[in-house]
Amino acid sequence: MHKIDLLTLDFNLLLVLSALLEERNVTNAGEKIGLSQSATSHALGRLRQVFNDPLLVRSAKGMTPTPRALELLEPLQKILLNIEQLIQPTVFDPKTAQGTIRLGASDYATAVILPSVLNQISRAAPQLNLECNNWRSDILDDLRNGVIDLGLGVLNLPETEEFKSQKLLVEDYLCVIRADHPIAQTNFTLESYIALPHGFITPANIVPSPTKTHVDNVLSNLGVKRRVMLKIPHFLSVPLIVQQTDLIFTLPRRIAMLFAKYTNLAVLEPPIELGNYNYIQVWHERCHYDPQHIWLRELVASQTQQL
Repeated sequence: MHKIDLLTLDFNLLLVLSALLEERNVTNAGEKIGLSQSATSHALGRLRQVFNDPLLVRSAKGMTPTPRALELLEPLQKILLNIEQLIQPTVFDPKTAQGTIRLGASDYATAVILPSVLNQISRAAPQLNLECNNWRSDILDDLRNGVIDLGLGVLNLPETEEFKSQKLLVEDYLCVIRADHPIAQTNFTLESYIALPHGFITPANIVPSPTKTHVDNVLSNLGVKRRVMLKIPHFLSVPLIVQQTDLIFTLPRRIAMLFAKYTNLAVLEPPIELGNYNYIQVWHERCHYDPQHIWLRELVASQTQQL
């Protein structure tokens, strides 16, 4: 049995064979695929060697396929179609897309960013599902290993081609207290700020929790310090705690405004300059050109622009 060595096979010959079987004329087949008559005749000679068969023989009506050539016709068409589909860019249609998108996100992202993103996904891609994992210190490993598809958080990304990122929003700070807190009716100063018992959100993935935050460092530079009465790992319980205590929390502005909108809290501008920071989306270079991933990133970016 004649065995074909695929490593030495010129796959352009398959295009020539397809044209020859369709046209059954060397000149016409060559014109169809942009080859001269001599080049097409040479390719036919090589094809005969590859398949150990004449493939096409001269007859009164032109060139007639051999039984072997007729056997090749249907699988040849399928192979060429598969190759064409293989090299064509993937088309993503959100209306018919299925599967699960896995995010790495803090509870800030799930409260502030996710609702509008999910609203748009449910409208545009009703069969897609979302799975949110905690934003962790090894978030880059999760992206690298394919545990998550996209990260939403705060990160000093190292300079590397392996990971891509996009700034989604710039965040600063607000203080939250209960609406009937005595301090709400007074002039809110640095002295009154540090006199209050404070709570702060500790990164859930760091044990033990840090003793100082950005706010503490700013206060230290001013030569003062605050009393931190409570450290908790999530934003979720802040409104419930603040409404029943004298605690003050210094939170990202957008989540503070969200809490004030839905709960009985008051917001105050901090009496000191705390600066701001970037909230980003980050992904692995592996996904950079994936149509579904591009669609997701653009959707997330468009929704955060409205926050």
